[in-house]
Amino acid sequence: MLSLGYDEVAKVCLTHSFNNQTMKEYIGKFDTSDVETEQLSDALAAAVFDEYDRLIQLCDTLAGSEGVLQMKERMEDVRKRYGSYPKAKWDSNLRLKEHFERKIGKDVYRLLECKSVKL
Repeated sequence: MLSLGYDEVAKVCLTHSFNNQTMKEYIGKFDTSDVETEQLSDALAAAVFDEYDRLIQLCDTLAGSEGVLQMKERMEDVRKRYGSYPKAKWDSNLRLKEHFERKIGKDVYRLLECKSVKL
């Protein structure tokens, strides 16, 4: 995305999965070279997260193939598929939900009409 001139898109591609700005919380298989991984780690460490980054992170933890899911259900699904889910990332996701609920003054699930949560 950077090479195409889409700096903000490139930033979100990087930040959406790393709430705590650490590659240690990556879920999945690294398919990058050591040099590429170091470049990603450096870019992540240098990134300044804003509300947009945090909102995209929240959306990522609510999005399933069938639509909006309860966050814990989504994280459990990821844990089952990949074999683990870092506790720090799990807790950070819950804090993100609380952060945005305070901002909007309502439950995120109600706002998004989450199908997997009994309201």
